[in-house]
Amino acid sequence: MKRSRMEHEKKIDTANHYDCLETDVREDARKNFNRQPYKSVDVAQYIAKKFGIGGDADGRRTENHE
Repeated sequence: MKRSRMEHEKKIDTANHYDCLETDVREDARKNFNRQPYKSVDVAQYIAKKFGIGGDADGRRTENHE
């Protein structure tokens, strides 16, 4: 009859599994993972550029038709 594994045996197996995953990484995968971050963009500027919205001093919106 097969006995069930104890909790500490499960924890050891899980820890060994994750240790193996962290150490066995291909070099090309490591290079692809360490990529440059995206440029930081102000949300208001992004929305204004995307929808062609320009602001006036009195708060009215004007749309640019290019």
